[in-house]
Amino acid sequence: MKKLLLFLLWPGLAWAQQEIALHDLSAFDHPSTNWTVEQSVIASSSDTSFQVSPGKGILVNTLRNGKYKRSDDLKFKLNHGDIRLMLDFMLPKGANSGIYLQGRYEVQLFDSYAKKQRMKFGDCGGIYERWDDTRGKGNEGYEGYAPRQNACKAPGLWQTIEIEFQSPRFDATGKKIQNAIFKKVILNGVLIQENIEVSGMTRGALFDKEAALGPIIIQGDHGPIAFKNIKYETYEKPSVSISDLNYSYYEGAFTNLQANNATALLKGKASEITGKIIKVQKDFLLVYEGQLHVPETDTYEFISQWTGKGRLEVDGQALNQGDYWYSDRVSKSMNLTAGKHSFKLSFSKDFSWGNRALGLFVKRIGSHVVALHARTSLPDQEAVGLIEVKADAEPVFQRSFAFHQGTKKTHVIHVGDPAGVHYSYDLNQGSILQVWRGKFLNATQMWENRGEPQTAEPMGLNQVLDGKFPLVPSGQAQPDSINQASWVYKGYRILQGRPIYMYQWNDLLLEDTWVPNASGTGWTRTLSWKSTQGTNPALDLVLTTSNSIEKIQSGLLAVDSQHYFIQWNGPMESIQRLENGRQQARIPVQGNSISYQVIW
Repeated sequence: MKKLLLFLLWPGLAWAQQEIALHDLSAFDHPSTNWTVEQSVIASSSDTSFQVSPGKGILVNTLRNGKYKRSDDLKFKLNHGDIRLMLDFMLPKGANSGIYLQGRYEVQLFDSYAKKQRMKFGDCGGIYERWDDTRGKGNEGYEGYAPRQNACKAPGLWQTIEIEFQSPRFDATGKKIQNAIFKKVILNGVLIQENIEVSGMTRGALFDKEAALGPIIIQGDHGPIAFKNIKYETYEKPSVSISDLNYSYYEGAFTNLQANNATALLKGKASEITGKIIKVQKDFLLVYEGQLHVPETDTYEFISQWTGKGRLEVDGQALNQGDYWYSDRVSKSMNLTAGKHSFKLSFSKDFSWGNRALGLFVKRIGSHVVALHARTSLPDQEAVGLIEVKADAEPVFQRSFAFHQGTKKTHVIHVGDPAGVHYSYDLNQGSILQVWRGKFLNATQMWENRGEPQTAEPMGLNQVLDGKFPLVPSGQAQPDSINQASWVYKGYRILQGRPIYMYQWNDLLLEDTWVPNASGTGWTRTLSWKSTQGTNPALDLVLTTSNSIEKIQSGLLAVDSQHYFIQWNGPMESIQRLENGRQQARIPVQGNSISYQVIW
């Protein structure tokens, strides 16, 4: 499932070369005085407004004239058709805004945090409804598409939304021949909309009719909101095409992709690359040679896919080569001058099983991916059914391997809770790897294809944590991992359906308890212990280690560039800068237990 999703999102393709520089408001058309550029904004999850610090880098809408008006909507100077847009936004509590693609089709930005009811089109990531007064009172609103699940973070945290939008199409007379389509909307890493066709403009559009181009509009008349990292890619640039395409087909063993003195069984001309010429299941060689027409000097990414062995050469230089399965993407970029360039694609297969698959794509920043092969030459990826573990009625435990910051962890337990918050825990280290909210667990990789990876993955709004045991002797550095010579895992016991993990660490008998917080928006962790020697050692609790830690108020930190909160009642924290440039927040432990919350 993970491989399939990544394939669909075309990972690694260069994009978003354009970025709106937020040094000033020059990228926007007559912004109202409510819009300013600032250096930082902070808020707790209960604040209805921001605290701002002057500077550059963050676009902020705050009330300055007593009342929000429609003239406070922010219009970009950029006009676009097809676009891929990504930006970070922050909402205070109860805030309401939206992004209008082409000034006509709204994706809602709304404080839907902690909402338990069924999601609606007006929730965060929803595609807003259309409106027609002639439909009669109570029926004016129609269409509108709710997000698949609630992926909204807490107010006061930065959130990321990515929108892939295809503009409506018109013929030469101006008649619309295809509706606008939201190809994807991804909120905080969760796919919440896919291939949503909108029959017309949503409510509140800037214009009275559809068109091929239009500006981005940010709704500014409903309350405060902040933005940063506004990046986009439009697709108006021309891309490569091919001509003078010739093929040669051989049968036999060709381990080095060279025909040598073999005689071709078939030769001819073609308009596109296809593997349909191949007559046998294995022991063949198919070679294409032709011309690439490059419209403008630029960098072009070549993405090849084949089952077996292949090699792509451009102007005699080998780019993509090797043995692969057709679902693997082999990619390399090359700077090409405008004009004609020669290319050669060689493909062979020396085993009888598997599809005879051959495909070649080209991607240029500012243009769509171009397929140089026939549609039937590259089969669709094999469908994999989702194996979902649910935690609707009671807490559920699932053991598996799991990846954490690029490392495969082998002693992981995933705990799903009917409160709608879940976590992954490393039993070897007494550490939390990640927390998430929404649906529980995708266990497909544990069973599909004989379960080779044996991994499971979160299905909701996920926040990765540092994965370290948080207690350290007072004043000492926190190690990357627990010394196993001083650490004994003693299993777990169940209290109200939830596990309490038990350890012996040096002279301490430890218990580690996780329960949903009172509002069901995060986890409360309680570490308690007793000494086998009768006296407790002096300890510090490491609340978090991150690239950035922002103090919001006493007992509340915003962590990892304000992507999640740590909250506690107790001693004041100290924030230390480590040798690697990261920051660490810790508090002294008093007594024989300590609690804190993780909120996101």
